[in-house]
Amino acid sequence: MFLREYLTKYTKEELLDQARSFEIKKCSGLRKADLIDRIVDTFCAEEMLRSRLACLTKEQMDLFRKACISPTAVSVNEVVDAMQLYRYWIGYFEDPTDRFCVFEDVAVAFSKIDDKAFQLKQCRKGWLVKCIHFFIQYYEIAPIEVIYEMYRQKVKDSIDEMIEILWEMPVDIVESCLFTMDKLGMEGWPKENPLYSEKGIFVHLQLFENEEFDYLLRQQMDKDFYIPSVQQIDEICRIGYEASSSAYKKLESFFIKKLKFSYEQAVTGCLQVWANSYEGESPSKIINKMTEANIEFEEKMINELLELLVAAHNNTRMKENRGYKPSEMARKMPIDKMPTIVPASSKAATILKDAVPQLQAMGVPVDLNGNTDVIQTTMFPKGMNEEPIRVEKKIYPNDPCPCGSGKKYKKCCGKNN
Repeated sequence: MFLREYLTKYTKEELLDQARSFEIKKCSGLRKADLIDRIVDTFCAEEMLRSRLACLTKEQMDLFRKACISPTAVSVNEVVDAMQLYRYWIGYFEDPTDRFCVFEDVAVAFSKIDDKAFQLKQCRKGWLVKCIHFFIQYYEIAPIEVIYEMYRQKVKDSIDEMIEILWEMPVDIVESCLFTMDKLGMEGWPKENPLYSEKGIFVHLQLFENEEFDYLLRQQMDKDFYIPSVQQIDEICRIGYEASSSAYKKLESFFIKKLKFSYEQAVTGCLQVWANSYEGESPSKIINKMTEANIEFEEKMINELLELLVAAHNNTRMKENRGYKPSEMARKMPIDKMPTIVPASSKAATILKDAVPQLQAMGVPVDLNGNTDVIQTTMFPKGMNEEPIRVEKKIYPNDPCPCGSGKKYKKCCGKNN
């Protein structure tokens, strides 16, 4: 299939959005067919293709090269990379086999730019993209020096050389931008603060779109930045979670041996647990979801599974901790300065309430109300036709927003509190 043929499936408005991201000017008055021609000609031009394909990671480039030759089956550990290639408009999934294919016109154009200079550039930019992926998932706001700490583990450029490469990369791929501190209203920031930078602050642009910049800063406070190893960056970019960690190895083994999952199902299950833990969902909620999905397990397995899920949760990297796992945060803190455990949802508070005596006996402080807002709500205890009463209700960041939007409170009305 050619890219031109594939783009006919898009609406003109969707095509115009993509044209704007490619910085194609004066295209709104074009007919759809002419707009498609402009997009394809721009995309397959040597300068554009070099700029975009050089941002592929090593694994994405390996998959891309194979798919240039013939349709390629995608393993469970390649799904994330295949989806990224699809998002970049480089290829598509063949129906009904789900093999990944590269558009024929893109493959031909690539063969003309695949020289030594391109390959050297792609090695550097591809690794930088992985570092940026970790940044987006676990920092969203960071001094550019922190990105360099990750980058220099594999590429021995200077920080200025890295910044120069960064400015060459398409914004729709890096999804982030470098700002001086004064542009963010952070002039006079204390030098001892982990967020202080001489070179600039790197910010995920979506924070501005969602108006979450200040909220995230309050969550992260003055925590240090976790600098992951090359292996950790590779793992998280390739499959979405740290499969090599002891907690997730044990969980994967449980899925395969006790629940009779295939390897692919076990990896998918671990990724879902990582994602749920990252979003602050409790282990009991994860078990409920498994039950709703008709996953059967004996009652005696529940305690074992719950222990594994708690361990997995404590070994999941968190954005609020600037990449640190809860277990790592606890080890960093002296016993007399243990952080107070504060639940993020009503369900978590209910579960935590029973464990308060045990945690306090271990010297771990718990504050069930520290993360709450108190809102006024109306109740009709005697029915809708009777006199309503006004009551106060505690609401946690991860609770459904009472406005009825369907979003979490912290991402809706709670952003301004």
